This record gives sequence, C-alpha cells and structure tokens, in this order.
Amino acid sequence: MRAEEQTSRHLLLAVIVTVFSGTLSLITMALAWELWMVPLTGAGCLCIWLLHIARAGSDTAYENLCTGLLLIEFFFFGVHETILFDIPAVTCILVLALFMLNKKWIMHAIEALFLLELLYHGLILHTISRQMGRQDLFRLVLGVIVAFSAAALARYWINRRNAQQVRYKRVFAELETAGKQNAVFLSNVSHELRTPINMVIGISEVALGKELSPDIRADMTSIKMAGKRLSNQINNMLDYTEIVEGTLSPAKKEYMITSVLNDVITMTALQSNRQHLELVFDIDPKIPASLIGDAEKISHVLKILVENSIKFTEEGGINVRIRHRRENYGINLIVDIRDTGIGMTDSQLTQMYNVFYQADSGSNRLAGGLGLGLPIAQGLLTAMGGFIHFNSNGQGGLSAHIVIPQGVVDERPCIMLNHPDRLCIACYFRPERYSCDEVREYYDGLILNLVEGLGIRGYQTHNFEGLLKLQRSYELTHIFIAQSEYEENPEYYEQLSDTLRIVVIADKEYSLPSGSKLLIIHKPFSALSVANLLNGETGERGFAEDQAAGRKPFTCVGVRALAVDDEEMNLVVAKGVLGSYGIEVDTCLSGREAVVQCASVPYDIIFLDHMMPGFDGVETLKKIREIQNGAYQDLPIIALTANTVSGAREMFRSEGFTEFVPKPIERTVLERVLRKVLPKSSIRYSAKPPAADLSAKIPKRALEIVPEPWPVPAGIMQLPEEPPMPEPEAAPPPIPYDLLAQAGINGELGLDYCAGDEDFYREMLQIFRTQSGEKRAEIVSLFECANWPDYAIKVHALKSTALTIGAEALSAQAKELELAGKRGDADFILAHHSALLNAYDKLCARIAGI
Repeated sequence: MRAEEQTSRHLLLAVIVTVFSGTLSLITMALAWELWMVPLTGAGCLCIWLLHIARAGSDTAYENLCTGLLLIEFFFFGVHETILFDIPAVTCILVLALFMLNKKWIMHAIEALFLLELLYHGLILHTISRQMGRQDLFRLVLGVIVAFSAAALARYWINRRNAQQVRYKRVFAELETAGKQNAVFLSNVSHELRTPINMVIGISEVALGKELSPDIRADMTSIKMAGKRLSNQINNMLDYTEIVEGTLSPAKKEYMITSVLNDVITMTALQSNRQHLELVFDIDPKIPASLIGDAEKISHVLKILVENSIKFTEEGGINVRIRHRRENYGINLIVDIRDTGIGMTDSQLTQMYNVFYQADSGSNRLAGGLGLGLPIAQGLLTAMGGFIHFNSNGQGGLSAHIVIPQGVVDERPCIMLNHPDRLCIACYFRPERYSCDEVREYYDGLILNLVEGLGIRGYQTHNFEGLLKLQRSYELTHIFIAQSEYEENPEYYEQLSDTLRIVVIADKEYSLPSGSKLLIIHKPFSALSVANLLNGETGERGFAEDQAAGRKPFTCVGVRALAVDDEEMNLVVAKGVLGSYGIEVDTCLSGREAVVQCASVPYDIIFLDHMMPGFDGVETLKKIREIQNGAYQDLPIIALTANTVSGAREMFRSEGFTEFVPKPIERTVLERVLRKVLPKSSIRYSAKPPAADLSAKIPKRALEIVPEPWPVPAGIMQLPEEPPMPEPEAAPPPIPYDLLAQAGINGELGLDYCAGDEDFYREMLQIFRTQSGEKRAEIVSLFECANWPDYAIKVHALKSTALTIGAEALSAQAKELELAGKRGDADFILAHHSALLNAYDKLCARIAGI
C-alpha cells in the first residue's frame, strides 16, 4: 500500500505515461509504423492506472514500472530512420519527466538508450554517415550536446537534492535528539519544582484543616491556589511535550462519567468568580453510567475549555451541555461549551491552535497563561480519537463542539432518582434579572432537559403569581427558587417550608439565616446537585458543604502507614496530610530502611517514592514483596512521585505498585486511592476530618530531668504546698531576617517555602545546620569514589534543601554540580567541588552564629 503523500506524484507520473503513450500511438498510426505497439502501450497504461487507483504495490515497484514503460516506448520511437533529429528533443522530455523521481540510474539509462539509438542509426540504418550535409551534421551535434547537457544538469540537481536530504536528515536527527533531551529536562524540572510545590500545597491543606482566623485562612487559601496554579502550568508543559513527541498514550479504563463531571464542577465552584458569571452545567441524565476511556484526559480537556471561557467572559454566563449519541462501538460523548464572552474573529480562529498564541498578547491583556491550553486540548482529543470545532459570532461569544468516542460498560443512566414517580417540582426564577438572553436560554434548556431526563413531573414559572397557581393546581413536593426570588419574600418561603421542600439556588458565598429550614444548592447549578438533593444525599455536614468539597469526609480507623522518601520535607507533608485522616504514619528516608522497617512492623499501606538513591522505588517494592516469603504480596503499595508523564500509571502498575498518586498530593486523588485500596471497614465517614498534627515536623528533644524534692526532717510539720503559678510561655524571638540576608539567605523566600510558618522555618534552619556534617560526609565520600551518578543525587538533595531555607546561591552551585554529575563531567566537578563545600560550611557556620 503506497503512502498517502505519494499519491499526487504518482498521479502526475500516470498522466505523463498516458500522454507519452497516446502521442506515440498517434505517430505510429500516422507514419504506418509497427501497429502491434499500439495495443501494447494501451495495455501498459491501463495496468498503471489500475495499480494507481487500487494503490497496490510498493512505491518503488510502481515508479519502476512507469519508468520501464517510458524507456521501452522511447527505444521504439528512436529506432525509426525518419525521426533521427527528433531523438534529442524526446530525450530532453524524458529527462524532464523522470527528474522528479530523484534517481540517477534513470538518467544514466536515458543516456545509454540515446547512445544506443545513435549507434543503431549509424551502423544499421546508415542515417548517420560521412555523406551527411553540414547543416544536418550541425543539427545532430547540437541535439547531442543539448541531450547530454540536460541529463548532466539533472544529475547535478539530483546530487544537490540528495545532499540536502542527507543534511535535513542529520538536522532532523539532531532535533529529535534535542527533543528527547528536552523531554528529560522537563521531567527533571517538574520533579524539582514539585518538591517545593508539594510542600506549599500540602502544608496549606493541613493548615486549612485547623481552626484559623479568617485573615490567616484567606492567606492560606491564596497560597494553596497559587501552588495549584503553578502545578497546573508544569502539567501543561509535560502534556505539551508528550503531544509534540507523539508519546501520549490514552488509557482504556472503566470510569464513572459522573466522577469526571463532578471534578470539573468542583473546580469551577472553587474558582473565584469576580464577574458573577452564571455557570450552567446541562447534563443529560441518560448518558451511560460507566464508560471505557481516559477519564483524566477528558477531565483535563473540559477544565481547560471551561477555564478559557471564564477568562474571556466579563458578563453573562457559560453553558456546558453534555450529551451522547449511540454508535456501534459504544457512544460518542458530545460536549458543547458556549459563553457570552468577547468571541473571536475569523483570523483569530485560524491561529488559536498555534503554540503560545494569545488572541490578546499585549502587556495589558485580559488573562494570563502560557498559551498552551487549546493546543493541549486538541492534542489530547486527537490522541483519544476525538475532535474539537470552534465557532464564534464576532462579539457574540465563543462555542466549542467536542466529540469523544467511548466504550460502554454499564448501560444504566448516569443520574437516576430513587422514586421519580413520587416527585413533582416547580422552578421559579425571573428571567428579566439576567442581562443576557443567552443566560435565560441556558437555564430554560437545563430545566427542560433535567425534567425529561429524570422522568419527573416539573413545571416552570417566571413570576410569583404563576408559582401560587402551580401550588393550587399540583401536589408539589419541591420548589426550586433563585436567591434573588427568595430574598424578596423570605418569610413566605420559610413558612411554606413546613409543608414543602424549598431549595434556594444561590451564589457560593451566600448562606441562609440560622434556623432556616430551607435547603440550599450553591452554584454552579447542575443535574448532579439536583439529583443528589432529591435522593436525600445531603451528608452529615449538609449538602452544600459536600457539594463544594466534592467528597464526603472520612477517617481511616486503625490504619498504620509507612511513607518512604529521601526528602525529609516530603515526609513532613505526607505525614501531615495522611495524619489528617487519622492514619498512624511512620517514615523512612531510604528504601533499605523501609525494607528493614517492614520486616519488623506490620503495615496496612505503604507510600513509596520513586526516585531515591540506593534502592529506588521499584527495587524497594520488590524487596518488600519478598519479605517473609511473600507476606506483603497483597499489601497496598502506592507510588508517590512527581513523574506524571503519560503512561506513568501503567508503568508503575506493571512494576507491581497497587496505585499511583502524583505529587503534589491532591486530596481528591488521595481519598479516591484510600477508598479503593483500604478495606471498607477501615473507612468511617464523619462530620469533620480531624486536624492534622504538625508536631512531627519538630525534632524530639531530650526530656528535662526534674530534681527530686529535698527530704523533710521527721517531726516537722510540712505545710501544704501551694500549686506553683504557671509561668507564661516565652514567645520565641523574631527571626533576624537582616542577619540571614548578610549570610546569603533570602529569608522571605525560605519563609514562603515553609508556608509562612516562622516556627517551621526556624526548625528547618536548625535541621539544615545540624544535618550538614552527615550530608557533607556523604558528598565527600561519593566524590572521592568518583561515583558521579550518586554524587548527582546527593547534591540534588542539597540543592533542594538549600533552596527550602532560601540559600539561593548555594542551591545554584549544587545545581551546576548535579547537572555535571548526570552528564559525567568529572573535570567540572573537580574544579567546583571544593567551592561548594566551602560555601556549605560557611553558610552553616553563619546559621549557627545567628
């Protein structure tokens, strides 16, 4: 089967052969040459066209067949004595026609045939002889010169073209190598960046689980959101690299479509909505419940497109319509996203898939970002066999139409009600409150599709009088009203709630008055939230909190876990996050230590880092599985790593890991894994998860020895001692940031890496200094052994810990040596190793002095 890109060239070749053969046939019949040649040339042309239409045979075979037919016809043409002076012209025509095949042997064959025909005319036909006139001889010599010159020129350009192809192949190979190096670099960068991001997000998550003042809670939330935004940008860079290199491999796994949609809705709910946009998720309840595909990539695509619409919509709203169409392989998942934003021109629509393209690229543009979102969305959809199409009506907003083929596992509807026949609902909102007609259409469509999809009786009204009429005409069970409608007459609805279930659809910041018997659904409004409420799934904390969090809180009863990581800060974060679920956590700093620990202590689950010196994650996993003749074969062992490139989960599972949790740790992902791998008896849902205990981050100090009381002589009455007055705990002195700056430490940066916790930062400075002797000895030992791979791992650790406390200069020095160790550059290490140690010692001495 010929390649698609060869089709146009082969079509041109077939046309040339046909024209040449047809012309030769006409000349043969006009000059009464051998007529048996006419059907032969016709049969040859027919064969070539059949092969071209059927696309049968290889490229080389097809081209050689065409060339052979032309050369045979050329020889037949040249052996007739009446066309001696026409042979050079035909030779030039063949050279021009076959030059595009870029084969020098064809040029040599044409020249050889040309010489053979001249010899035939001289030796057999005697049309070339000494009796030729001067004019005929001049014509013949000129023709020979022109023919051989044409062939020589063709060979020259073929050589040039081949040289260019060789050069292009070499450049392409270099670019391919550079691309692979770039992928490795991005993977290393992501690992480096995820370590501090893991700390920032993890510590902020743990802190938010504590009792905090409103100001501090707002600051911690901002830190968490900033860390997640940076983490998303890193993920985008990795996704784009995989798309460009063609290494993206979509999964084919069973998943619940409602989980994907809930993630998108939760992400949208947690985003700031300064424009107070109306976000409407119109979900077809009849979509099959369980599908086969790549849930993470679908979720990523939807999040990219919804975030893009939010960025460029100043007023109005955004409508996300999710439906399906039956196909012989399952279904096509169809998503239409429309907004009332600024829209795009035709020129912008044609450029929007370009990498780093921003429709508004000025310094005061409306939104930020790397410009990778849409190319990534298109690349992910293409990898999954889907497509995306954009349409815009100038300033009338932008609409995206997405189609993704999916397999089906469970044909039951994804959203069902327990007793739809018992329900009768009324929806009341006043459309004139919305400035955009499109928003009214969004809500009208959602309510209509919701009622039809769930199979319930439902009615809609746009005024208060209509609501009263519906109450008189039907036995309503639920009334859904907008926040503004409730605020117009709250007393009436509170009184009405004694007989009916009243549900207020409100903004995410809005809360009902204390003592209210009404229910509340925070925007964005969707069929998921309505179905959960109608089914009575309000949860112990109340439906509003469960909806905002996207999960139910739980604790893990009696679970003991082991966290293994070569970075102490990662262990602090892991211990805090896991501890917030009531898990008893032990930690290890190496794979070897983990194997020894597992041999003596029974664990219920293990979280294992992938990149560690000595035993890496895979080696440690295999050693643990072999303990006590396979006693830990079924133990859940979770890969905890920053390597999130496509195929990582499959790779970890193939190595024997039970599951995979990427860094930084996302609570939703962690909770999904915990619920999946732990026994159901260990999961206990509660009103509020316990706050994390961060005391583990502080090293244990030696207990103070309290002197025994002086013995009292006999006979002397001892007065009862008054209880000692508790001495007020002295507040630690403030951190001397000016002295840190003189020592070369960016205190503000270090404090940021420690989530703004000065006590934590002070402890990190102390740990950095006290561990310097051990860390320095390890680096020196590896240097003396010329073990550059492990040397790179150790200076990599120094680079991370130095940056954690704000020692940017020392971190930069360690980074240079890390890169040199990875590439085996011994000369660079020998020249700069001493300077690193001197800077390390000097910094630790200054910290001790401070």
